Amino acid sequence: MLRTLMTIPFLVLGALPALAGDEVLQFAPGAQGFIEPSIPDMLEGAQQLGGQWSESLDIQEADGFGRDFDIEAFREKALSNPRVREMLGVEDGTFLSEQENDRWGSDRIFVLASFSMPGPTLKAMMIEAQSFGVPIVFRGFLDNSVFATQAAITETFGEDADAVGFGIDPTLFTRFQVETVPQIIVTSEPLDVCETSGCEGDLAPLHDRIAGNIPLQAALEIIAGGDGEAAHSAIAALEKVKWGL
Repeated sequence: MLRTLMTIPFLVLGALPALAGDEVLQFAPGAQGFIEPSIPDMLEGAQQLGGQWSESLDIQEADGFGRDFDIEAFREKALSNPRVREMLGVEDGTFLSEQENDRWGSDRIFVLASFSMPGPTLKAMMIEAQSFGVPIVFRGFLDNSVFATQAAITETFGEDADAVGFGIDPTLFTRFQVETVPQIIVTSEPLDVCETSGCEGDLAPLHDRIAGNIPLQAALEIIAGGDGEAAHSAIAALEKVKWGL
């Protein structure tokens, strides 16, 4: 059998001298390809530029803007608030798993609201929801900040802010495809834990809903008087409040 042998040329470089002082690197002819300027010139230019920058740069200390801000102390203070821990799904500083964070339990009535609603309207809605033992739920934190949310609640409720309960759960808005608030949603059965990420693929359970700025009791009476899927849940809630249960 006739074999054709191919020889591949190799460029053998001589041993490069070690850098010492101003000693210049030597490269075999053509080793740098078509790079212009030459590699030694590029290295020398980079060294000179670095030296100039080291002399001209003025490294400044971080500006505290007149405040001695301790982020760890701020975090610890926030997490010491039970309501903040509940909103974050945190227990003893550890985030709960999705299964453990099945926060709604046997709840079948939800008031979905927004911090963009007028303060007096939001306050009246939250107070009534609390009297019915119904959770009022927001899609997310105001400005994506726990502390801005706390400030907004404090501004709305004043000294009673610490007694106000609410939840943060974007999955409810996703599951029921809620785009506008307020909405009152009454389900025929308790919610199951999401099976898909963010509940994006979960079907909403059988439910009735009323959108708009309507008192919770009036909405429950309308649903209870209808022949909807969740009428029995609304009737049970009204009876519970009627008899002080």
